Amino acid sequence: MSRPIQVRTSRSFLRFGAASVAMAALAVLAAGCGGSPTTLTATTTTLPNTTTTKPGSTTTTTPSTLRTSVLYFMRGTTLGVSDRTGPSTSDPRFAALVALLGGTVATESAAGLTTDIPAGTVARGLQVSGGVATVNLSPQYLALGPFASYSGRLAQIVYTLTAFPNVTSVAIEVAGQRIPDLANISLTSPVGRSQVTAALPGVLLEQPAVGGNLKSKLTISGLTAINGTYDVQLSDSSGKLLASATNTAVVGGTFQQSIPFTITAPEVGTIKVFSRPSTPSQAVQEFQFSLPISP
Repeated sequence: MSRPIQVRTSRSFLRFGAASVAMAALAVLAAGCGGSPTTLTATTTTLPNTTTTKPGSTTTTTPSTLRTSVLYFMRGTTLGVSDRTGPSTSDPRFAALVALLGGTVATESAAGLTTDIPAGTVARGLQVSGGVATVNLSPQYLALGPFASYSGRLAQIVYTLTAFPNVTSVAIEVAGQRIPDLANISLTSPVGRSQVTAALPGVLLEQPAVGGNLKSKLTISGLTAINGTYDVQLSDSSGKLLASATNTAVVGGTFQQSIPFTITAPEVGTIKVFSRPSTPSQAVQEFQFSLPISP
């Protein structure tokens, strides 16, 4: 039995781990180059039905049906959210994972979103059973980078998959082997959102998101990672304030609220989010993005 890849993101890992990670990645790649092509199959199990998806092949789609995936990218060093709409597939979780690994599209980049997942990372498999999503990724996922990027790349996958109601935690494998830790977080057991918090902003606005739209109501939802207050504001194309919400924030809190607004014709609005920690030494965080709004 092969031994698990030992991945450490402490200073000692960054100093001495590059060679071992690179050797492990080369070994995996070499195994695929010496013989006949290998078909990698991702199997997603959903009780009572089982769905199989093959990376690189055409998945079953319904051309007339579209589905929106909630993807978690980065905005600077913290998470940011995008709603990505595309054709409905037989396995929306695998489709969301593939879309996430592919990086941002132009509209997401224009809104300030980026990714900490290394280029070239592909999904080799996804299995969901008992609320646990087990992801098998290619060796590129372990490419060396700044320490903060490890927190980001882990959070992106965990939050994207746990956005689905039947996924509560995620186990990550690289080349079919469980990695023991990443970003100082133990991965010997599946992890959920409550264990992956280093990349959270003061306020993670999940709805509305980049790529979304609003009709007559500013409906907001998300979670807070500070003690203090937060504001979410919607303005029209002229800068006029249409709707806003100001609430108390607590670490580990969630929020959901709807505020009506009035406009006479469709236009482009701007969402602004401010998080104000109660600790004076912590800076106010803010970001904004544009989205279509209609009466």
